[in-house]
Amino acid sequence: MFLAEPQQTPYDFNFQIMGFRVRVSPFFWLMAIVLGWSWASAMAQVYSRDRVSPAALKVMDDPSNPMYQRVAANLKLVDSNPGQGMLLLIWVAAVFVSILVHELGHSLAMRRYGIHSYMILYHFGGLAVPDSAGSFMGMSRRSDPYQQIYISAAGPGLQLALAGAVILLAKVAGYKVAGYALPVEIPHLSELLHLDAGRPIASLPLLALAQFTLLPSIFWAILNLLPVYPLDGGQIARELLTMYSPRDGMKNSLMLSIAVGGGVAVYGLANDQMMLGMMFGMLAFSSFQILQAISGRGGGYGPW
Repeated sequence: MFLAEPQQTPYDFNFQIMGFRVRVSPFFWLMAIVLGWSWASAMAQVYSRDRVSPAALKVMDDPSNPMYQRVAANLKLVDSNPGQGMLLLIWVAAVFVSILVHELGHSLAMRRYGIHSYMILYHFGGLAVPDSAGSFMGMSRRSDPYQQIYISAAGPGLQLALAGAVILLAKVAGYKVAGYALPVEIPHLSELLHLDAGRPIASLPLLALAQFTLLPSIFWAILNLLPVYPLDGGQIARELLTMYSPRDGMKNSLMLSIAVGGGVAVYGLANDQMMLGMMFGMLAFSSFQILQAISGRGGGYGPW
């Protein structure tokens, strides 16, 4: 399912970056809009002029009020609110950059080993495709599992580096990027990284850009590191388990993929996260199908 390269369409967006060909399917933009609609809507509503209460305006009449600075910062965000449409465009741009960085990490790692590749962005994410790719049960197994692990880890690694760069830039500039302004909190992340420290960002578009870059970069990288095939963590788990047990490593990695994928699917459905539940449910089922089909041959390598 996620290993298949999507067919080309007349509406594909093609360009090059750092010597790599990139093709963006129109379905990538559609999925980004679907996923970001509620985020942009929530932020636009939170900082709507209609949500400003008389009590907040009264606070602004008294600079000695302990809530004055916080209310003033919120009103600046309200005044700079560009509306749901513009916030949605910011979300789409942030997701595009985040996923592109993820696939660029894979492609740069492959280039290090002399493997030529190109990138495709579509549906839920993207692919970095070696020009001579094999499948999970492929016909050209590489001899160095550390190479496969490095390439698989490079994507989420560079994506997390992007999130780290945003956080570092905000902290160096003296701003905070979380707390009262984040529509949905990442559990314990604010405390761990001190994202609440600093002065508030006074521009809602700038705040949205920072947060909309952090959210997909961190969440997508973490999800990709789960040992579920064909995600990066699933390929890493396959290599590690095959190194430990060449005979049963592939089978054990698929069994792990089914268990973890099924567990995440149950969690998602139980917590009203339908997209998460459906995606990992399909991944778990796909791993089950591959497990039924394997005949003991070693795995190759494919898109990341």
